[in-house]
Amino acid sequence: MALLPGGDDDEIGYINITPMVDVLLVLLVIFMVTANFLKQESININLPKVNASDPNVAKSMQIALTKDGTLLLEGIETDEERLVAALAREAKYRPNMRVTLSADERLPYGRIARVMGLIRQAGVTRIALSVKR
Repeated sequence: MALLPGGDDDEIGYINITPMVDVLLVLLVIFMVTANFLKQESININLPKVNASDPNVAKSMQIALTKDGTLLLEGIETDEERLVAALAREAKYRPNMRVTLSADERLPYGRIARVMGLIRQAGVTRIALSVKR
């Protein structure tokens, strides 16, 4: 039993929601602050469009060629020698590894074929090309 200001010795007949709102606002602020850290950087590549694509692309290593010809391995800029070395090192531990190549649709075919040759040179035989549906 709680004492009310009126001097009655009755039970409290209402629920004080102020503490619950305070806790929810603190949780909201925490989620808003941590959401910025979870944001993943994206690469601006115009992929070619097709009717069907492979849903297992996320389980592979990602290589990207931007429209200016920059080569990226897992989102980090690299050159051809470091790409081959990194893929060869990874292929030792994962023999059935798959690599997904994302290339801008305006790049010349020869540039894409060269990168595919570098991937094969590293010992990776499973290469997928990333496209838009």
